[in-house]
Amino acid sequence: MTGTESASNTTDRPGTRDRLMSAMIKVVGSEGLHAASVRTIARAAGCNEAVLYQHFPSKLAMQQAIFEEIINEMATEKKKIKERVNTPGELIDDWVATTYRYYDQRPYAFSYVYLSYPPVQLNDKSLPSLNSKIFQESIESLSESSSQPINLNPATFSTFRAGLLGPPRDLHTGVLQGDAIDYAAPVAEAAKAILLKTPA
Repeated sequence: MTGTESASNTTDRPGTRDRLMSAMIKVVGSEGLHAASVRTIARAAGCNEAVLYQHFPSKLAMQQAIFEEIINEMATEKKKIKERVNTPGELIDDWVATTYRYYDQRPYAFSYVYLSYPPVQLNDKSLPSLNSKIFQESIESLSESSSQPINLNPATFSTFRAGLLGPPRDLHTGVLQGDAIDYAAPVAEAAKAILLKTPA
């Protein structure tokens, strides 16, 4: 291989890898994990099947890498919320709005991690709950500093998480219309009704 060929391939790799990842996200996010064959992903990325294995050891490894990247991207944004709010109620408002803006901006990526079925099989089982953990830690800290009592028993927290995913799921399937952010205010109010306690 000539130096020019080597440099060309090295330069091309990030672009090809990104195209493969974007193709996987779109196929899984729109059609589900079962539709993401190597042939389908390679064709959508504009390359042959062998190229995928130059960038990932397996299709599963690729799916796992994408899941981790999306979750960590979300987590980076969610961690910033606590720094710009003062109370649990403000956290809930901002958390719901930030979540729904992400869906509106990257619906396939959001669907990839939260709505696709069957879900991606992960080696790190803590990844799916990473953002929930950030929320829980943030609201507990704000509850203490603002003297606003909260209700985080497992059933209540599970109800909040399910409700948060409701509008994106229904938008994804066509039950609802418009943008997710249009539903942020009522969802946030419902969340506050179950997560915030009336001060004694």
